[in-house]
Amino acid sequence: MSVSWLNPLTWPIEPWVLLGVEVTAILYLWGSQHRVSPPSRWRALAFWSGLATIIVALDTPVETLARQLFWAHMTQHLLLIMVAAPLLVVAAPWLQIWRGLPLSIRRPLARTLVRHPALAGPRRAFAWSSAPVGAFILSTVNLWFWHWPAAYDLTLRNHAIHHLEHGLFLGLGIVFWAQVIDQHPFHARLSQFKRVVFVFGATIASWALAAVLAFATAPFYAYAALPWRPGGISALTDQQFGAGIMWVPGSITYSIVFITCLYLWFREEDARGRAFTPVGVTK
Repeated sequence: MSVSWLNPLTWPIEPWVLLGVEVTAILYLWGSQHRVSPPSRWRALAFWSGLATIIVALDTPVETLARQLFWAHMTQHLLLIMVAAPLLVVAAPWLQIWRGLPLSIRRPLARTLVRHPALAGPRRAFAWSSAPVGAFILSTVNLWFWHWPAAYDLTLRNHAIHHLEHGLFLGLGIVFWAQVIDQHPFHARLSQFKRVVFVFGATIASWALAAVLAFATAPFYAYAALPWRPGGISALTDQQFGAGIMWVPGSITYSIVFITCLYLWFREEDARGRAFTPVGVTK
């Protein structure tokens, strides 16, 4: 990597990414003025860390490398799905961001979204997609679709499609993690046992895609047509590196949440067992 890449002034600028992050941050700060109590330090830290992760993924030399190396592009995906999305879910900033909007905008917007008959279909679609089954299906299909060579290569040629891909990874990542991570003061719909199954199923789907990429005998994507890649690696090796990133670092968040949910499930079962133990009977 060139030393010049250490200079932020040479980094690629994605205006829509910066605008989105800045508007979100402003609404969050403004909305905090209307809260009875500020968010906890941990949730605030999670929020700002989530926004910082988006910037690292899309507005640093990682973005430049992603146009030349599959493994760098895969790193972007994992930063959005496995780091930024769960951090934002932990932060639970949605009500605060909503309060950041002027009341003159909030009231008619909420009335339109909730009551307008023309939006009945989108409301039903949103209700399905934000429920556990819909969230699992959409996030899994989305992950596999964008690694279909025709769709993947299109993102390399069309910048708008590239933005759409990243937006879907982040958005559906948030919807996915919201099924298993409680968002203060609300609780996810799934029981702890169902959360274990939910995360395990997603892990298997991710590993299956990583296996397809790792054990392929030829590169799938347009990177193979490049005359040279940073580091001088072959396109097939690049693809295998990307599969390894998905397989190992990409499993860290899954593992943390899986183990946490498993522990909480065991604790609930233990508490339930003690509650039903007859008086005077020892276990």
